[in-house]
Amino acid sequence: MNFPRNLLIVMGTTFVAFCTLYAPQPMLPMLAEQFSISSADAGLLMTVTLLPLGFAPVVYGYFLQAIPAKLMLSIALSLLMLDQFAFYFVSEFWHLLVLRALQGVLLSAIFTALMTYCATMVAKDRIRNMMGWYIGATIVGGFGGRVIGGFFATLFDWRTAFVVLGAMLIVPVFFMRFVNADAEINFAHLDTRTVFRVLKDHTFRYSYLSLFCVFFVFAGVLNVLPFRLQEIDASVSPLRISSLYIGYLIGVPVAIFSQRIMRRVGDDKKGLLLGLLLYATGLLAFLVADFTVLLVMIFGFAAGFFFIHSTLSGLVNHLVHEHKGVVNGLYVSIYYISGALGSWLPGYLYDHAGWNSLMLVFFSVLILAAWLMMQLRLSGQKGEASG
Repeated sequence: MNFPRNLLIVMGTTFVAFCTLYAPQPMLPMLAEQFSISSADAGLLMTVTLLPLGFAPVVYGYFLQAIPAKLMLSIALSLLMLDQFAFYFVSEFWHLLVLRALQGVLLSAIFTALMTYCATMVAKDRIRNMMGWYIGATIVGGFGGRVIGGFFATLFDWRTAFVVLGAMLIVPVFFMRFVNADAEINFAHLDTRTVFRVLKDHTFRYSYLSLFCVFFVFAGVLNVLPFRLQEIDASVSPLRISSLYIGYLIGVPVAIFSQRIMRRVGDDKKGLLLGLLLYATGLLAFLVADFTVLLVMIFGFAAGFFFIHSTLSGLVNHLVHEHKGVVNGLYVSIYYISGALGSWLPGYLYDHAGWNSLMLVFFSVLILAAWLMMQLRLSGQKGEASG
């Protein structure tokens, strides 16, 4: 196996795929104006793409078994490329929703295949390090997609932004032929009995609920933020909106060094609460109606979220011995379902009650998350799901 070549292709594909997922975000105000819809309805462009990612571990576990990752990626990437080009011809908002929903289905397959390659291209003792590279590529891709979307939508129009992303997908489609076809995808069945057994465990249950709360807020803030910036400055461009997401990149070093930070803190519960404190502080700063303040504080907000996310994902993997596929499948499902709801429901509250009221609701959700984290029982915990 040619490891450097495979790594470069997989990381590059991950970057482009996540660009596709998050590119519409800075364009939401422009699209809302173009199609005469509310900010909440515009947010559905993110919701319909994230939702299939939440259900993929369940659905794919029943319909797809032992599929070669190379075949999965080649087909899904090609269809995703065509889907991107199709945006140029849409004339109604519901056309956008259909195309974005299809992207969610395709990205579910792509992300699963990419993670499979990451887990199989290195020895078992290096998987954590490899997943760190993968997470870093997803974060850079999320930022890159927002910047690319904002740049081309400002310089040309929103249709051009989608076409450019389609053109970018030609690169991984071409290079996929050079990846070793030696990884098979084995989806874990999320059968009802095993799911309920996992959820009966106190620590897993409260970990999942904590994750739901923090990502619901994170997705909600990032999706409504473009409309808040337009409220502050009516002339703000998609490119200027996308520049605010630079704080998102703090997630790369946080994901890489989270384990070292946790060792210094010495306790998972304390680490989670420390991350939540940073997260909540960043959230409160969003009450300030100043672009520069928002630009600075989004670093703290994003750092808090990614530290919590890294700690929770590491915690559930540390505690489980059996049914690991189910535990991780539930984690991924809850992560994306909360993101889908967070990119949709807060938009309605923003439309009817305003930004400050929305921040108050988000802060209340974080108080709930703090209470859930306090309920975690970690001393000597093995996890009932571990058998």
